[in-house]
Amino acid sequence: MLKKSFIYSGLLVLTISSMYAKSIDDVVVETINQNYSIKALESSINIAQEQIELSTKWKNPTLSFGATDIQLNDITARDIEPMQAQFIGISQVIPIGDKLKIEKKIAQDDYQISKYEVEDKKLQLKSKIYEYIYNIKLLEERLKLFEKYKSNTKKLEKLLKELYKYNKANQAQILKTQIMNQELNLKSQNLQTMINTLNLKLEQITYSKQENIEFDNKLKNIKLNENTETHPKLLSILQVSKKFDNISTLEKEKKNSDIKVNLAYFQRDSKYEDYVNISFAIPLSVRGSEDIKSRKAKFKAMEISHKFKDMKLTFENKIKTFQQNMDDAHITYNIIKKDILPKFNQLQKIIENYNSFSSYKNMDSKALINNLNEIIKYELKVVDEKQKYFTALSKSIYFTKEIK
Repeated sequence: MLKKSFIYSGLLVLTISSMYAKSIDDVVVETINQNYSIKALESSINIAQEQIELSTKWKNPTLSFGATDIQLNDITARDIEPMQAQFIGISQVIPIGDKLKIEKKIAQDDYQISKYEVEDKKLQLKSKIYEYIYNIKLLEERLKLFEKYKSNTKKLEKLLKELYKYNKANQAQILKTQIMNQELNLKSQNLQTMINTLNLKLEQITYSKQENIEFDNKLKNIKLNENTETHPKLLSILQVSKKFDNISTLEKEKKNSDIKVNLAYFQRDSKYEDYVNISFAIPLSVRGSEDIKSRKAKFKAMEISHKFKDMKLTFENKIKTFQQNMDDAHITYNIIKKDILPKFNQLQKIIENYNSFSSYKNMDSKALINNLNEIIKYELKVVDEKQKYFTALSKSIYFTKEIK
């Protein structure tokens, strides 16, 4: 009855834990929704949106007013000569050509670049969260394995002490087993430190302590998406190149100088007629600076275009490398898990059966220790291959944008 109660209690705990467990994607969504870096980048989108509206606006007109030919001996005397007048004027810069249209295109480029930067930051966070959680879970798996090994070495130490009574083991073997156990203690401590450090790093980027995260540690045949055409980082670089093309066009268009129109009304004494002044100011594009700036922008666009092609090839190569690492890890994992470890475990049972209490006289303690060490080595190798697989998988998320 008591045993059944323990079973039911255990099932209840597992059920409650599963109810509150969350997936890694849940953590990603929560983080993205509250991450301040992403919020800052989203604000830059709003800024870029406002710049689009601003780019189509003319410059504000300038209002001027004053008085001319003021007599210092009597500043109130305004009828002494015809040049004395009070005036009010307005001046306005009138854009010529397609400059405003091109400036709007540049503002739209900045807007699109800002959107790509947000998506790129989300991918960076997603990849890093997966990487941290995968590493934490695999380190915890390795730690459990070490705890199991420590238990085995304790049993082995006890067995060797019994064998020592029958002169089938010596003090050196017992000491080696004790040293093995202490080494496992040290490794366990180091693993726990690494787990704690990664948990702190995860908490730093997610803004909260993460617990009860579901993790499927099975290795699968995953085919990574090699299409990089829609990656926000690459699209952002391509957009920057287009922006500099537009800047180059704008600099050429600036050769068609804007016209500044000045209009002023002058009021004089009643003895004289009022009059109006009108003037035009046009900057002369005679130094060639616009052409130079246009060429500079065009060269910059070409430079960024070359960087885009280089980065695209780098992305494709990284995806292939991640795929290769995952495939290699999967193959090695299956060989160890399905072929090598079962044979060592079978051998361990044979040795243990042979080295039963009734067979102390023929006990082969050296074979027992060596085989246990081999099992430990290959079970750790299994975790190593899982680490290789999931590290490649988590890093690939940034480049492929998904896990299929």
